Amino acid sequence: MTTSNGTSGTVGGTLSAAAWHDLRSLLDLTPTGADRFSAPATMTGHRTLFGGLVAALAVLAAGRTGRPGQLPHSLHAYFLRKASDFPFLDIRVHRIRDGRAFAVREVEVNQEGRTLFTMMASLHAAEAGDDWYEGEEGGVDDPATAVTVQPTQRLRDVGFPFEIRHVARPRADGFVPLHPMWLRHHRPLPADPLWQAAALTYISDLGVVMDARPPGSTLPHDFVGTSLDHTVWFHRPVRLDDWVLMESDPLNSSGGRALSNARIRDRSGRLVATVLQEGLHRRVD
Repeated sequence: MTTSNGTSGTVGGTLSAAAWHDLRSLLDLTPTGADRFSAPATMTGHRTLFGGLVAALAVLAAGRTGRPGQLPHSLHAYFLRKASDFPFLDIRVHRIRDGRAFAVREVEVNQEGRTLFTMMASLHAAEAGDDWYEGEEGGVDDPATAVTVQPTQRLRDVGFPFEIRHVARPRADGFVPLHPMWLRHHRPLPADPLWQAAALTYISDLGVVMDARPPGSTLPHDFVGTSLDHTVWFHRPVRLDDWVLMESDPLNSSGGRALSNARIRDRSGRLVATVLQEGLHRRVD
């Protein structure tokens, strides 16, 4: 069977493991009613879904209920439960507000009657105004000279569809963060700006909660990190089938929760998105 976006890899509405290496297959929504969509089940055998995928599907669903020209400019979300890797996802969009320039949507992602993820997203039709962003404080290796790294076992399990080039350096306590890193989708992606915003949302959850480990932490290097809440501001359009640089720094750690700030830039250094994420940090035992 061929998906609606022209890619192959579904069997009776269920994604095969091979399809997980192509974001075009992962972000394949099927309308099931008024402002309601379903996403295909998977056959990865990993038992859980990557949180960035759940968020990306929610962004795509929200954007499809807006008017032409309206694109996500911010989202605020909570990860409530882990998503299983097999049953279908049921995505419901609630229209909170429709203005002349802005639209606000509330999105619920459910699975077998349980709410996994909730999100408020604001859509905006871009207007004329200043074009300014804070520049980078220090340079990093260009993607052409950066070291290509193999995905971690977890990323291999979920079929992570992006090439990664790692430019991170070990911290003083020996902990090696995931960021900064260059990412690029393995294959060309649709030019649709909404689709690209969903692709950016997909990577916005990658490693942020782990890199929130504070300097000099008493946590072992193999601690457990779980995303709790997630905020993304979309500043400028970007193509995720070209290289983007993702950086992340810890901001706060208290009560078992850690907060991190991430920035995503295109190859020219333009700031395309800002991410704030709080996560739960626990020892493996």
